[in-house]
Amino acid sequence: MRSWRNRLRLLLLASLLCLWMAGTAGRQPERILYCMCVPLLLAIGIIDETTGRIPPWLNLAVGMLGMIRLIQDIAHWQEYLCGMLAAGGILYAIYRTSRKKGIGGGDIKLMAAAGLLLGLNKVLPALFIASLLAAAIHFLRMKFFGSGRSLAFGPYLSAGIFAVMLSADRIVQ
Repeated sequence: MRSWRNRLRLLLLASLLCLWMAGTAGRQPERILYCMCVPLLLAIGIIDETTGRIPPWLNLAVGMLGMIRLIQDIAHWQEYLCGMLAAGGILYAIYRTSRKKGIGGGDIKLMAAAGLLLGLNKVLPALFIASLLAAAIHFLRMKFFGSGRSLAFGPYLSAGIFAVMLSADRIVQ
């Protein structure tokens, strides 16, 4: 239990530092929300890798940031709603066609929340990056470290989302 408290303290510190940096750099509102999302993504990656589950409250927190982003850019609400439906829908289709064994519900909810935060043009590249990372890294883990076939997809989804948040404009173009 003590290690979880230490991790949460580190995540809180990381989010405060990220907010401070974004505030002093005079960034646009979406960057501040992205900075707030970084510790959530770190927590999702750590927890999913160790437990095989993504806690619903973390997905809810990402979704709340997405709601704030939607309100900030209400003129383009279709972009965010389509992002939520497309990303969540793609993973839900995999979930249904694999008879509930190919993907977890937490992964579906994470990408739906990320779609609301990032919008359609950014969430699809995030999903693509996550899929490439998962395929490459897990292949290496299986080949060299004897990992089994099953994998926690949350860390890869978090990395894909983070990559797009860092360089969203360049990836989308």
